[in-house]
Amino acid sequence: MRRRTEALNRDREDLSAIIHSIPDPLIEISAAGEILAIHSAQRGLFHLPENPGLRPHLGDVLSPAAATTMLEALALADASVDGRSPRRQIEMAKPGGADWFELSIARKDQESRDGPRYLMLCRDITERKGYEAGILRLNQLYATLSACNKVVARVRDASEMLGQICRLAVTSGEMRLAWIGMIEPPSRRIRPVAWFGEDSAYLDGLEISLDPEDPKGQGPFASALRDNHPFWISDFMLDTSCVPWHEQARPYGWGAAAFLPLHRDGVVIGGLGIYANETDRFDVKSQQLLLDLVGGIDVALDRLSLEATRKALEDAVKASEEQFREITESTHEVIWSLDPETLRYLYVSPSVLRLRGFTAEEVMAAPFEQALRVDVADHLKRQISQQLAEFNAGLRNGDMVTVEEHELLAKDGSMIWTESVTKMVRNKRTGRVELHGVTRDITERRFAKEQIERLAFFDPLTGLANRTLLQDRVQNGLDLAKRSQRSLALLFLNLDNFKLVNDNLGHDTGNRVLLEVARRLKPILGDADTLSHTGGDEFVAVVPDSDITATRSVAERLRQAIAQPYGLGGDPLFLTASVGIAHFPDDGTTPEQLMRNATTALHQVKLAGRNDLQFFTPSIQERSARSLRLTNALHQAIQRGELSLAYQPQLELSSNLIFGAEALIRWTHADLGSVSPAEFIPLAERCGLIVPISQWVLCRALQDAHSWTELGSAPLTVSVNISALQFDHGNLASMVVEQLHAEGFPPSRLELELTESVTLADPEKALAQMEQLYAQGIRLAIDDFGTGYSSLSYLKRIRAHRLKIDRSFIRDLVVNEDDRAIVSAIISLARSMGMRTIAEGVESPEQLSLLRTLGCDEIQGCLLSGPLPQAAFLSFIKDPIPFRLSGASSGEQIT
Repeated sequence: MRRRTEALNRDREDLSAIIHSIPDPLIEISAAGEILAIHSAQRGLFHLPENPGLRPHLGDVLSPAAATTMLEALALADASVDGRSPRRQIEMAKPGGADWFELSIARKDQESRDGPRYLMLCRDITERKGYEAGILRLNQLYATLSACNKVVARVRDASEMLGQICRLAVTSGEMRLAWIGMIEPPSRRIRPVAWFGEDSAYLDGLEISLDPEDPKGQGPFASALRDNHPFWISDFMLDTSCVPWHEQARPYGWGAAAFLPLHRDGVVIGGLGIYANETDRFDVKSQQLLLDLVGGIDVALDRLSLEATRKALEDAVKASEEQFREITESTHEVIWSLDPETLRYLYVSPSVLRLRGFTAEEVMAAPFEQALRVDVADHLKRQISQQLAEFNAGLRNGDMVTVEEHELLAKDGSMIWTESVTKMVRNKRTGRVELHGVTRDITERRFAKEQIERLAFFDPLTGLANRTLLQDRVQNGLDLAKRSQRSLALLFLNLDNFKLVNDNLGHDTGNRVLLEVARRLKPILGDADTLSHTGGDEFVAVVPDSDITATRSVAERLRQAIAQPYGLGGDPLFLTASVGIAHFPDDGTTPEQLMRNATTALHQVKLAGRNDLQFFTPSIQERSARSLRLTNALHQAIQRGELSLAYQPQLELSSNLIFGAEALIRWTHADLGSVSPAEFIPLAERCGLIVPISQWVLCRALQDAHSWTELGSAPLTVSVNISALQFDHGNLASMVVEQLHAEGFPPSRLELELTESVTLADPEKALAQMEQLYAQGIRLAIDDFGTGYSSLSYLKRIRAHRLKIDRSFIRDLVVNEDDRAIVSAIISLARSMGMRTIAEGVESPEQLSLLRTLGCDEIQGCLLSGPLPQAAFLSFIKDPIPFRLSGASSGEQIT
């Protein structure tokens, strides 16, 4: 018995040793799930209580999920015939991670009084599960890579391809977020272009730079792109390189992350970012699969880039072809190429239909010379043959062009003027020499050219030769006259006062008159003569082989034709003409000399009163030259101080008192000496200088007269002459008043002398200005009364203080009864109108005595004193001058 007991103990010890040596826990449990015993060295697996008398339930020591799985397996074993259950797997949470166990349950054959008992073997399969998970992740990545490869092969749009790859990385690769960012060249920042995942909000406001100095450029994504090397992160939230983005990524709790550069044509253009839930997600095999993935993306980007480039080239070629077709079909120019050897067209653009009415096919089928005149066709054939030979010999290249103008036959039988620009080239594809050309319609240009030539040489209004053609005709006439030793006459005709026709009847009427003048003059001249309209109111005739007598006859006939009345629908219009004539060879041997001298002769006619003819003479030239010199010098006379004033005293006969003086202008030229006012005043009026000269005279006269009073003399009146032109230029009254105010001179001591002609141009305007002067207290005198246009109707409206009797009536007053009658009438007229009279040019006591008898109020003249410079005039008014009346015995004293 004792030996048997020892044997059983030894067997129990051996069985216990065997059970304890098993690495997997062996647990004995009841059918209700109570842990009865643990036959294993790893008793701490279930965290049993210290009290061995307690029977803890599975639900007390395991997680709910693990306890449920064990109880289900226990129920299956209890229900099975053999008392066994299928293997089950449970996850046991442990510090630092979780372990996986595989359960196998079997019912013990030995029954107990408490019911059936079960043995549960728990095998640790944590390592195997990790291996299986790795295999699963690799399979997922393989599947993702395969799906991405299909996308890369199928999709032709880069944006769509990148978006689908991000979606597959998340859905198939079980990632949290996948996104692709591209480098923006200007800013060197990463811009997201495609993304997918439940954590996509992370990209909102994400800032990543490629600048290594920028904190936003020191992260893994920028480093991967900058270094052109993938960047693997085991734990995103613990990696120090990701610190700038930790706050933004905190809500997502990522584990591992990967950043891989993307390329196009071998250049880094962006990168792929992938974020996983687990840490250490990317082992060596996973990294290789992701590298294969971005490699496929790079290939696709290269392919798409090539396809885009090819597509762009194809589009450009297509657009170029469309543009060429549109140009050739829509342009009016005809583009063509010709075989220079066979003279057959190789190509003709459709626009030939618009140019000639033939289709391109019809032109190409027809012989080259069919559209050309015979002489033009022969010329072009020789030219093409010569150019081909030069091209083949290397003497001509494709940069040398030929321009030809010729007529082409149109389908309707008309001829069209065309211009062809051609060049010889070698076709790069065929090696054949071809003549390329562009032909355009120049019919309108030819017409315009003819019109331009006509306008260049003919007056557009009258159709007569213009100034350019006139010079050519004069030169040709002179050349012929020199060769044949004959004369030539040049006649300049000017329509007198033609400006009045334009101003009063309008330019349309003026043009009608000019046309009629041209019509009348042309029949008078011969076929060899030239009639020119050089502009405005001027006509010129060139008459070859014409002596003085013949020229005078022609000129008179021209003037007579012009003088005939012009019927313009209303009252007849009458014109006169002035003619200046120069002869070759006496008056000049060049066109310039003849034209200048004929103009000088015409000018002399105008000065003499117009409506006449004048042959050029040397004396006319001398006078003209002097007038020109004086006119030029007059422009600088004021600045050079060459002008001065002289004052001629004026005497009141009733009191024998000097009451004033007339200011008379004098000009002393440095070279010409003293120039008479009778000579330079008309020049000043013609050249427009009379207004500034008159202003200078007024200003100087007021200054001088002001000094008369300052020297203690009685207040004297200063009389200043006013030109009729001053009434036509500006506001005379305002100018005079401004000068008076500027000098502080009393208006009552200023007298303005006006001639009767001031009312001729614009009577109402002149009278209005006179009224303004009168209202300011300025005295007015009518100068040279009786010598010009005397209108009593205007005279009564002029508020004049004086009438000045012209010296022409005083000169023979003593011996001429007519002069005495005129002077008497003027004095009576003035007295009846309340005006005083003053006689000019009184030179003898007899004239003075007779003027007293006739009742004249005042005199001025050499009897009293000639014009005196300012200093001499001041001396004159200080010292009394005695003189005797004719036949009187006693002297009269003037003060």
